[in-house]
Amino acid sequence: MNFNIEFKGCAPQKEIQKLVKELITRIEKKTKGFSPDAVFLRLLVEENSVRTLYQVSITMKLPEKTLAAKEERHELKETIRDAFAEIERQLDAHKATLRGEPQWKRRTKREKIRQRR
Repeated sequence: MNFNIEFKGCAPQKEIQKLVKELITRIEKKTKGFSPDAVFLRLLVEENSVRTLYQVSITMKLPEKTLAAKEERHELKETIRDAFAEIERQLDAHKATLRGEPQWKRRTKREKIRQRR
């Protein structure tokens, strides 16, 4: 998986860099089924120094879809974690759609309804 990390208005601290790398490896594990060249993750961290507000936006390009998450908070670690959590949720939902899980769930619900009647 290719990725691009960009910090605007702030210098990345060592613990923030470590957190970002951990979260990226977590997502890499979930994207093993895709071609490594086809997956691209872009992380943009901006600091508004007037309000001490951090904006984190993540876009992840997959072969069939582009996922995006944007968070804005006063604490940088929480903002990064929440943005990555949203991307993971969207990635899990996309993988479930590719596997056809919504159709499976409908079939089992239909069978349960038929058995009740």
